[in-house]
Amino acid sequence: MKKRYGQHFLSDRNILQRIVRLAAIAPSDTVIEIGPGAGALTRELAAAAHRVIAIEVDTDLIPKLNVSMPANVKVIEADALETDLSQLVNEPFHLVGNLPYNIATPLLKQFIAARDRILDVTVMLQKEVAERLRAKPGSKDYGPLTLLVQYYATPIWGFTVPRGAFTPRPKVESAVLRLEWKRGVSDAKDFTDFVHRAFGSRRKKLMNNLVTICPARSRKEISSALQTAGLSPDARAETLTLEQFLRVYNQIR
Repeated sequence: MKKRYGQHFLSDRNILQRIVRLAAIAPSDTVIEIGPGAGALTRELAAAAHRVIAIEVDTDLIPKLNVSMPANVKVIEADALETDLSQLVNEPFHLVGNLPYNIATPLLKQFIAARDRILDVTVMLQKEVAERLRAKPGSKDYGPLTLLVQYYATPIWGFTVPRGAFTPRPKVESAVLRLEWKRGVSDAKDFTDFVHRAFGSRRKKLMNNLVTICPARSRKEISSALQTAGLSPDARAETLTLEQFLRVYNQIR
């Protein structure tokens, strides 16, 4: 186990089977698994799916995975962050994985980019990150990552996983959740970048952040845009819903 990969292996079969059930995998389905580790979840996925493609970055784990996996599992030695997931298979697939704590956010962005091929995403995350993905406006967990994910998907909470279920025992609790893509949503990098900058200083009023984001607009113009969007000039970024952010963005741009 290598610290740089954030490896914590899960072996509790009851929890592994709950993950597979949450992913709603059918016998005809293809699954791409991120970070199979010792292969415990991989075996459960292979029992439920037609085929599994497991992406593992740790070279030392590859030989054991190759000799211990069922025939419908293909192990690929690669870094998921540097892999074009949509090119691995020709058909749509379920994405399942135990995401390393240190790269969960960039991996989520990777999944969003490949969502035209990914049917849905079922992942284990640090509980704090999972809470952020499903947070509501005004809560301490609500922020740019919340809005990025909720723009494209509906987060469905699965269950929490205690630290004692892992080897080695992590310092934090984990949680499993499923992301189901929203229909008819187009790419919106400009909008999500706008949201990220609007959260530039959580203690500031949204008006003050927007003045920095849009230097070509006067305070009066920005105040008018907020009011047209149905918001007070005193509003703060962490209180706005996704729909309100979209209205502000459409007014400001």
